[in-house]
Amino acid sequence: MSKTEGQNEAIRIAVAKLAESDLSARAGNLGFTLLDKHAILIRAFGSDCTVELNSFEVRNKKTGQPVKPDLKIIILHYLLFDNTFSETGRIITFRDLPGGQFYLGPYQSRSVDILLSRIKYDIGLLKKNLGRLEWEETRPGDIGARIHAIGRIFATLVYYKGDEEMPSSADILYDSSIRKVFNTEDVTVIASLICRSLL
Repeated sequence: MSKTEGQNEAIRIAVAKLAESDLSARAGNLGFTLLDKHAILIRAFGSDCTVELNSFEVRNKKTGQPVKPDLKIIILHYLLFDNTFSETGRIITFRDLPGGQFYLGPYQSRSVDILLSRIKYDIGLLKKNLGRLEWEETRPGDIGARIHAIGRIFATLVYYKGDEEMPSSADILYDSSIRKVFNTEDVTVIASLICRSLL
């Protein structure tokens, strides 16, 4: 199955499940707004997105354009979560997710590695590009950034500026509650969306 076919199948499955769901009951828990009985508004990766509840088309509210499939899948999968959401305060890395250690290489190549190859030692550029997202400074790292991902989900980028002897390094940390909402592939996509926004 190609990447496109896999994405289309993931969207089809999510839409079929959401069509049978009462999303109005999830608004407060998941942090989105009901625009009317036909659409919702959700904040994701620095942009407002609308979800049409009759077709489950997802568009960037500002441009009116459909979002890319990877973002659409993350939004639809988030809306599928029907349990009570709350952060645990326990921080984990990708390695702590099911299969995370096994998939660590592909995860890094799709996220922090591309960020490191672009930013390298330029902390000023990283701070500038963080302005594309909603974030606040935190620790640890030469730059620690708690970044809003989607709804009530945040991720923390930890970036250490290297030097001539030690290359720069980066990691993304998550509240352990993310395991209840997203699978390991979804978290890879979330990390990729964050890092690609910072290039």
